[in-house]
Amino acid sequence: VVTSGAPSPTLGRPIAMAYVDGAVAETDLAVDVRGRLEPVDVVDLPFYKRP
Repeated sequence: VVTSGAPSPTLGRPIAMAYVDGAVAETDLAVDVRGRLEPVDVVDLPFYKRP
């Protein structure tokens, strides 16, 4: 279940936060973006750490 998503000006690409079952998170995932499947990367929070 996607809870939020937006373009990330820091990363230069879209990011989203979602609830994903742990067993499913280990598989290849994709999201439907206006009828087109886009691959996703599962990462821990925070998305970005300042140097």
